[in-house]
Parts: sequence; C-alpha cells; structure tokens
Amino acid sequence: MASTFTLITECSADAESVTWRARHFGIWFTMTSRITALERPIRFVDEQVKGPFTVFVHEHSFEQLPGGSRMTDTITLGSPLLGRLAERLILVPYLRRLVASRNAVLISALI
Repeated sequence: MASTFTLITECSADAESVTWRARHFGIWFTMTSRITALERPIRFVDEQVKGPFTVFVHEHSFEQLPGGSRMTDTITLGSPLLGRLAERLILVPYLRRLVASRNAVLISALI
C-alpha cells in the first residue's frame, strides 16, 4: 500500500478536529475531520468537514471479546471526482486495503 500520511493538526481537549495531508494515487490531499460522536469505549465517528470527498464518515467500533478485542471500521463516502462505478471498482477496494494496513500497524503496536 503506497500512501503517505502527515498529521498537520492534532486533536486536543479544546479541539475535536484533525487535519491530515496524505498522498494517494500519487496525488496529495488535505482533509480535516471532526469527531461527531464519542461513546467510550464502544465507538467514535469522525466526519470530513473539509477535503476531497462530498461525504466521508468513518465509524470506529470496538467490541470486547474473550482474549482480545474486535475493531470494526465502517466508512460512508461520496466522491465528486468519480462516478459510483469507479468508486466501487477503484476507491472502495483501495480504502479496504488502506484501513486493513493501518489496523495491522495498530495491532503490532499493541502486541
């Protein structure tokens, strides 16, 4: 997965938004997301407030299991640059791989 992320602003107690600069498909994008729901320790939702998508909502859900935890990512998106077919054929599989690779990094950091 060839992508580069740079954190531009961080979430703090005073701010519930974060700005990322990331390169995907060889193009740099800047995206600002805001935490719109937080139910510790069950789930949180971040939504794009500025960036390349018409809609980008990312729900992170956590479930305690015997011997571990399960994290589930649910993404709702709309892209002004691509039609629905291109989103299904290109963008959705790309995002699945991207989220899986990020989750693998999280898991390795926790072990």
